[in-house]
Amino acid sequence: MTTDVQAKKEAYKRGEEQGRADALAGRPYADPPRDGARGEKDQYANGYDWGYEQGRAQKLDLVIWQEGGVEDAPGGLGTTVNVCVRTPNWSETVDAGEREHVFTAPTGFRWNGVVGAQYKRMDQTTRGNLPPVRAEVSQDGRTLTFTYHVHLNTTGDDKDCLVYTCGLEAADGATPGRRTDGVAQIGTAPPAKLKAEVIEDED
Repeated sequence: MTTDVQAKKEAYKRGEEQGRADALAGRPYADPPRDGARGEKDQYANGYDWGYEQGRAQKLDLVIWQEGGVEDAPGGLGTTVNVCVRTPNWSETVDAGEREHVFTAPTGFRWNGVVGAQYKRMDQTTRGNLPPVRAEVSQDGRTLTFTYHVHLNTTGDDKDCLVYTCGLEAADGATPGRRTDGVAQIGTAPPAKLKAEVIEDED
């Protein structure tokens, strides 16, 4: 009997940890299966529900923004967009662990899958040599997703601002004009708008 109770407690704990991790990463609710017998499956699912709700309430306190303007013409050379991340007062310590990043390109643009990461200090010096970003692009090119360890001000190397430099290009047939409907979402942090302008090909 004691072993059975312990197994249920462990199942609940596993579910709680997974639910919290999914919520903090910005992943959708998984709705784990239940057996209806108040066994380990039910305990895991109940723990998951609780953990997911707790994770949703634990917002990631980050400021995200796009640095500078971006433009490209269909069939052009392509461009890059810098997505910047900092803490609200620049000096807080945040070690959020692995978080899911979902970047949606503005209408008329598509990602090329190239993403680089570096830290940029307030004095404009940078630090590279970070682990590579392994990104995936949706079939239509609009959505860029990757998981990356988000940490700021934990050492002298990760100070001030984390910058993701993402390759972007105007899609074939895109009509000229400025688009402001792109989105940068990192875990449960408040999302940021991504903006870019489709320009005429001068050739």
